Amino acid sequence: MTLPVTEVFEAASRDESIIAVVGCRGESRGVRLGPEAMELSDGELAIRIVELTTLAHLRAQLALRRKLEAAHACVDPGLATGEQVRAFEDLIDF
Repeated sequence: MTLPVTEVFEAASRDESIIAVVGCRGESRGVRLGPEAMELSDGELAIRIVELTTLAHLRAQLALRRKLEAAHACVDPGLATGEQVRAFEDLIDF
């Protein structure tokens, strides 16, 4: 079972100055940067992009897990759980 190819998952900073977008398979679809993001150092911006992209990827995994569970199909134990996604969300403090 797979998700529709057009489905995307996002993760944004609190002020939405950085938004990471991934596809249903976790592939990067892009990053949107607002003016506030451009005020960050290169290193801090890179870290935030990686963290938000990781969160979006975990959300894609969780969506697949839920579809598989709903279909009573075999679920890869490596797919993110809701608890794991929430824990990662809690780590992001920007």
